[in-house]
Amino acid sequence: MDAKLIILFLSNMSHPEYRPPGENDVRSPCPALNCLANHGFLPRSGKDFSMSELIEALNKGFNTSRAFASVQTLGAFTMSLSDLQRHGILEHDASLSRQDAAIGDHVNVDKTLVDLLLTYKVGEKINIESLAKLHHVRYTDSKERNKDFYYGWRQQSLSFGESSLLLCVIGGATNKEVDAKVAEIFFKEERLADEWKSSETPIGLFEILNYQKEIEKKAEEVRPK
Repeated sequence: MDAKLIILFLSNMSHPEYRPPGENDVRSPCPALNCLANHGFLPRSGKDFSMSELIEALNKGFNTSRAFASVQTLGAFTMSLSDLQRHGILEHDASLSRQDAAIGDHVNVDKTLVDLLLTYKVGEKINIESLAKLHHVRYTDSKERNKDFYYGWRQQSLSFGESSLLLCVIGGATNKEVDAKVAEIFFKEERLADEWKSSETPIGLFEILNYQKEIEKKAEEVRPK
């Protein structure tokens, strides 16, 4: 191949090759970690990776600070994405993109929930208002349909934390807003959209925690009367 064509080809590859999971590959209820495996930042099998590999993947794939990534991996040495499938580890009732474990598939994406998320876009963007309003909708729906519904302080923290991660990491280069199409691809395909770019500066733990508080505050402001 001509050298100029090779350079052009490489310049058009905004992210490492995307490959959906194969028959023997495993995935988790977390779209971000699944995305890292689908793009090869983590082993594509989703199996038996070290904590140093996970820290590197989070840094290379999403430009989270190594300090933040290290906090997420404390207490573990090696793992597989399937280790996170048990209800109550990362997955929780009233999540953005998964059904509650007691009433449906809590591991794989429910595309109807992603479609619901997209109905709360503001000017073709998913932003803090979108997720604050959706929080109440998902909470109410799960509480009504799931007789085993449980939503304590830890589940609430996980819920608002995943919203903060979405806006800070996926929206890190776009003022904590996520283009609706980028969000749809991220959740439904667990893929980084071609036009998506990571934040130019590393995303740190305090930024995510501080924005989580902002989302919680906004959720109180838009709480249905």
